[in-house]
Amino acid sequence: MDEGFILFDSRLGWKLNPGWEGKHRHHDFEVQYQVNELGFRGDALEFSGESQKVFFLGDSFTFGLGVDEGETFPDFLNSSAAGAHTDFFNLSVPGYAPDQQLILLDDLLSYRPDTLVWVIYLGNDLLDIRYPFPLQAGYGKPYYVLDGNRLRLENSPVPLKAKTPKYQAMSVSSAILEGFDLYPIWQDLLADSQIGTRINSIIGFDENALQSHIEERLKSDVALFLAMTDRARTMVRGQGGEMAFVLMPGSGYFRENTVPGVYQKSTARALSSELKDRGYRVVNLGPELANLINSEKQLFHPNEGHLTPEGHKAVAGILAGSGLWDQQ
Repeated sequence: MDEGFILFDSRLGWKLNPGWEGKHRHHDFEVQYQVNELGFRGDALEFSGESQKVFFLGDSFTFGLGVDEGETFPDFLNSSAAGAHTDFFNLSVPGYAPDQQLILLDDLLSYRPDTLVWVIYLGNDLLDIRYPFPLQAGYGKPYYVLDGNRLRLENSPVPLKAKTPKYQAMSVSSAILEGFDLYPIWQDLLADSQIGTRINSIIGFDENALQSHIEERLKSDVALFLAMTDRARTMVRGQGGEMAFVLMPGSGYFRENTVPGVYQKSTARALSSELKDRGYRVVNLGPELANLINSEKQLFHPNEGHLTPEGHKAVAGILAGSGLWDQQ
């Protein structure tokens, strides 16, 4: 990444540098990003039009890490028939967890969205809300604690300090598996060698036991997230808008008998059920993208992991017919 993309922010942890332009180079791609004066991707944003306004709130998958300008799914929606009477705004910041997105939302409501579509990344969004440091970034962040039925904000203002060793040692997998032994002792011993690791991948693990562990741990994460959605809905409805949700899978969702696959599918089921029970419109992208992956379309960058332009087009196509922003 060219320098200067991200700035420290004591309220949110970090933000995008307004007016920044630069390249992002990876084995899988070389792309250009542009940050507008409000600190979001793309050209200057115009909120005063007569069209319906749909805001997408998300992380790097919605921002479009790994694709050029004009190749994100909000861009494709704007250039499609879905954009004839609707303007789609990409208000996403790479790395943001739902707690940061909720705080950011307070800044966005003065632009009066008709529909706020909250895009939840199934890979780690509900893991990151537990911690003062995200699992896959080095910056600190604010986070909420559920105190009875009330949300209490912690680590705010965010101190400018390095990630502590405790959190440096954590990963998405360790956070998912915390308190769970994936393999019996003899398989753990095999993992010390390359051949043993390959044997373990063939033998596999007790998927049902892992799913039960994940479902139990998800209860507190989902309860905390739902408290955030309750607050967000009150805020959005106060400005005359409504909320909807998109559940965004990572590439691990589609790998059978893996820790990420079991976790993401379990999270999708739990969130979809709870959000629909609260009357929200929800699109779980996983099953529909799975059909496209089976047709050998390259929807994710094979090494870096984010959506390809083809992946963003597929997401735009699914959402265009979803009815998420139809007047309720």
